[in-house]
Amino acid sequence: MCYNKSMDIIKKSTDTLRVVSSEVIQHANSGHSGIALGAAPLLYAAYSSMKIDESKPDWFDRDRFVMSAGHGSALLYATLHLMGYPINKDDLKTFRRLGSHLHGHPEVNAKLGIDCSTGPLGQGAAMAVGLALAEKRLAQTYNKPGVDIIDHYTYCVAGDGCLQEGISYEATSLAGHWKLNKLIMLYDANEITLDGARTIADSEDVTMRFKAAQWNVIDVKNGDDATAIVQAIADAKKSKDKPTLIICRSTIGYGSKTAGTNKAHGVVLKPEETEQLRKDWNLISGQFHVDKDVQEHFGSLTGNKKANDWQKKLENYKEKFPKEYSELIQFINPTPIKLKVTAEGKPMATRDAGQIMLTQVSTQTPRLWGANADIASTTKAAVAPTTIWSDENPTGNMVACGIREFGMAGIANGLALHGFLSYCSTFLCFSDYLRSAMRLTALMDIPVTYIFSHDGIGNPPDGPTHQATEHLAALRIIPNLLVFRPCNDVEAAMVYKYVFETQKPSAIIVSRGGTGTVEIPKSADISKGGYIVHNSPKAKATILATGSEVSLALKVAQTLDINVVSMPCVSLFEAQSTTYKASVLDAKMPVIALEMGTGDAWYKYADHVISFDRFGSSGQDAEVRNEIGFTPEKISEQIKKII
Repeated sequence: MCYNKSMDIIKKSTDTLRVVSSEVIQHANSGHSGIALGAAPLLYAAYSSMKIDESKPDWFDRDRFVMSAGHGSALLYATLHLMGYPINKDDLKTFRRLGSHLHGHPEVNAKLGIDCSTGPLGQGAAMAVGLALAEKRLAQTYNKPGVDIIDHYTYCVAGDGCLQEGISYEATSLAGHWKLNKLIMLYDANEITLDGARTIADSEDVTMRFKAAQWNVIDVKNGDDATAIVQAIADAKKSKDKPTLIICRSTIGYGSKTAGTNKAHGVVLKPEETEQLRKDWNLISGQFHVDKDVQEHFGSLTGNKKANDWQKKLENYKEKFPKEYSELIQFINPTPIKLKVTAEGKPMATRDAGQIMLTQVSTQTPRLWGANADIASTTKAAVAPTTIWSDENPTGNMVACGIREFGMAGIANGLALHGFLSYCSTFLCFSDYLRSAMRLTALMDIPVTYIFSHDGIGNPPDGPTHQATEHLAALRIIPNLLVFRPCNDVEAAMVYKYVFETQKPSAIIVSRGGTGTVEIPKSADISKGGYIVHNSPKAKATILATGSEVSLALKVAQTLDINVVSMPCVSLFEAQSTTYKASVLDAKMPVIALEMGTGDAWYKYADHVISFDRFGSSGQDAEVRNEIGFTPEKISEQIKKII
């Protein structure tokens, strides 16, 4: 292929993007050249169509971009480099190296232009739905007639793997239902997966699937042509009530020896191969070199200081709508919040206490917004009175996700990435459905709160399929996730206050049934993770308990000389000094952990563990607790043998 003076600069720029991203992978000797060569037209088309400002990558009303096919990270970094974001050639040389910001898969860094962490396929698509939902909610709240202060698009590049993952079905179905017309998904339809052709495991008609989900679908037959995709994006922006899928029928490994085959997926091109591509595409040789006309072309796509333009628009908005302006600024640049939540120490289910707390918090910050997986009436994880958000009810305080736990969690991540204090809820035993999204919440360190009700075996009529045994232990081992199990409404108030003030990734485990009477000392500090709630002068042992088992331990303490410790958050307790931990768990006496769930992890703190390490049973609450030995009488007998 030869260029002349009338060359297509878009084609040349796209080819430059192909080869530079391949050289990034080559320099690291690791990565995925197949998508770098094949999907470059999608990235060029998206970024040349976006409202962005490379001088202020994280300004608020910018268009968002999600690389759901996260193995294309080198392509994303090369695009940001060419677009003038703060990623230079030396940075590109650090790709996949220890200490680099350019990770093997994208990790959120808004100052570099990376809007979310991706890699586990399909989750980027769900987060894109969450980002688009956030934009729509904010626009509904703050836009005024003739003044669209919130007005941006969310772009997402997804591949065959993303669309095959179940989370994409859940999230894209909701996007169509919610009429998220400012969501544009570019589907890299190269018909190839790692093991071979897409058809070895998939014969789905993607067009019909998305049309059935109420999406607008545009088919670009030549997905190797960036100009055609740019036009498709312009057409997508005409959609008034539907998100748009642009099917880009691309060629994986475009231009390489393995083009169009699964061998192209993870190939690392040799230096002579990238040099040959440069010759084929009439580009000046030299790793990472960018021809002057290409530099000028990419420069023409940026440098328009759109962030400054929006700031001027915001100042005019301030004059006309001072109240809304003040609230919006608090959303955009949130200051630390101090919440006031109150509880009366009543013996109630902590799920009921949780609803009281959420309702109180909702009156104190505009950033709280939550989703539920069709069981808000049971988990009580909703602001009261609960109203469902929709086009017809834009002030609704809850997002109804239907029976889509994984999609719900991915969308909650998107909401948090856009600035919401988001939360979502289901039963604890269904936390496995969304665990992978929780892991990304923790990895990105974003303020999503997971509220899981029906916290253990105390749901006996539904039987073992609905009873959580191993789930608490499984959640507690996720790094950077704070897992709380409050013992009563007072402790629940402390937990909710702490979670929404610190804005850390958290899971709050609440009970279906009443927790009994527990008096929390005024000196109790939830940030310590654990503290003594009953101190016996003649104590011969300490019971360490969580949740509903704290009141059970206190009943035992009525007949035995024991201390009782409530430990609502194990990881916070673990972070305390050795001196503090020793003041709570006296090494001079045996410590007995008491929790209706898998107990092995408790041996870190306890000499003895009274736990429940099998699947549950169907029956009435009292008879099941008696069968498994979680009654005051049976616990007392076990402790007597110990002390």
